Amino acid sequence: MFDVTAATRRRVAAAVLAGALAVGACSSDDGASGGDDAVTGVDQAGAGGAEGSAGEGPFAVGRRSLTLVDATRTTDAVTGRLAERPERTIEVEVVYPAEGEAGPVPTDEEVVAGGVSVVDAPPAPDVFPLVVFAHGWNGRADHFRGFAERWAREGYVVALPTFPLSRAGIAVADLADQPGDISFVVDELAGLAADDPLAGHIDVERLAVGGHSLGAATTFGIAYNSCCLDGRIDAAIPVAGGSLPFEGGDYEDRPATPMLLVHGARDATVPVVAGDAMFEQARSPVWYLRPAEADHVTVFTGEPGRLFAEATVAFLDAHLGDDTTDALDAVGAEAVSGGVAEWRVKPPPG
Repeated sequence: MFDVTAATRRRVAAAVLAGALAVGACSSDDGASGGDDAVTGVDQAGAGGAEGSAGEGPFAVGRRSLTLVDATRTTDAVTGRLAERPERTIEVEVVYPAEGEAGPVPTDEEVVAGGVSVVDAPPAPDVFPLVVFAHGWNGRADHFRGFAERWAREGYVVALPTFPLSRAGIAVADLADQPGDISFVVDELAGLAADDPLAGHIDVERLAVGGHSLGAATTFGIAYNSCCLDGRIDAAIPVAGGSLPFEGGDYEDRPATPMLLVHGARDATVPVVAGDAMFEQARSPVWYLRPAEADHVTVFTGEPGRLFAEATVAFLDAHLGDDTTDALDAVGAEAVSGGVAEWRVKPPPG
């Protein structure tokens, strides 16, 4: 049972939903605003990086696009824009360690905007853990390509789905179906045909999921809610979001899946009370990066963005690789000593 009141949980859910709706209402139909999680500009998110990886990196980085069709579930109609469909089509960018020289650590602007991956590059000859990262309201996969490239460089295959309805240009609430979309993506990557270039290179038994804003709510659903819990998940990275209710499920008996929680203290879209409540509710182990001056988007930029990049690599290395949490703790110590962020920890039991 959680040690927060029902009233607090209702306020958090209302804040998360109101934030998502506010962003959706302010976004243009063609997605030009970038929506919930557009990360643009230069000199904003640092690369830096915790050392160590799940493989023997650093690696060159490849990228390919997949269109996955789940014929077992439908897509609701959107009045005036989209007819009901008998299937769910999910476009996915897959960013992965590739053959060749890794090159230098990506610059700040490369981590923000992406651009170091080579389309259809041959994958590196190894098997790598999988990370699935979900966009927010009115978002799309390539908003997080730069961070995916950063993680792939360190030895992770990263899948970036674009959801059928909450995507840029449609921006319709579809939270209930998105945990299923992520599980479907994992299933499809686990079952690639033998002649697929990535077959044999993805280890879905070492799996992390994460997401921004509405994608964070999706992450809470698939990683912690009994409605749609995917037991393959080993670690979760929710950013700038909170838990929302899912029909037929609850968070009362959530698993102790390690979590890296990130939320800017100046977030006016999904107020930081949502992140604070999630930290309070979560079972250990949890690490909470809470940048003092970051908002809903700048949590990914500037010094907060550099810390996010370093913390995610260290967290993945600790929970999908063979490393300890020492590098992760070092990121937290740096954040606190520099006055950039609070760093709250619920350490592993024992």
